[in-house]
Amino acid sequence: MKNRTTPSPTRLVSALAIAASATIAGQASAVLLTNPGFEISAFTSASNVLNNFTGFQGVWGIEVGGITVAALGVTPAAGNNMLGMTDDGLSYTQTFQAVDVSSYAALINSGNATVNANALYNTNGGYTGAFALVNVMFFSASNFGSMLGNSGNGTLNLDANPNTWEQASISSLIPVGTTWLVYQVAYQNASIFTNTGFVDQTYMDITAVPAPGAIALVGLAGFVGRRRR
Repeated sequence: MKNRTTPSPTRLVSALAIAASATIAGQASAVLLTNPGFEISAFTSASNVLNNFTGFQGVWGIEVGGITVAALGVTPAAGNNMLGMTDDGLSYTQTFQAVDVSSYAALINSGNATVNANALYNTNGGYTGAFALVNVMFFSASNFGSMLGNSGNGTLNLDANPNTWEQASISSLIPVGTTWLVYQVAYQNASIFTNTGFVDQTYMDITAVPAPGAIALVGLAGFVGRRRR
């Protein structure tokens, strides 16, 4: 009869850690935005995007401004191009992109989906207080009338240095029933005066809230490891 070997605490820790890591790693999604660094000079109007998610999916919709190379003493954070926005005469100057996330329906409708979004901001400098934000809106269908809510704003008050890019970011649970996201970057018009607000290196993904079992495995692995030492 063969002897049975009892796993050592070290092997148990390794097995638990690998299982937990695999569980959590399998929940991450790819970047959802098209042309996130504005390297392709293709865009449309904000109204086109907001009134026709399907027809303008993955296309930047800009209120006032456009995609530009280095300008006004500001160099793109990466690559050759960046987004430049100017005063639209209202409260904020904004740019949008609509994204179909129906392929994530199972995760979203489990109530465990989180959207994570960020962007880099800069102005032509010489003043402080430029106010920028990133936001994600949630929709149950491919039209603005189906809005379920939004992520809340990740906001930023910029410094006066055009050589530094600064990041605003948000992370928010996605409402059950969401099939479309609209990503938004904006500057408060009063805060940039007659200057240009620049945006670069936008980002948005969907991740799962780690399952309680995975968190428990990581905790148990750490506990066993401490006991071993």
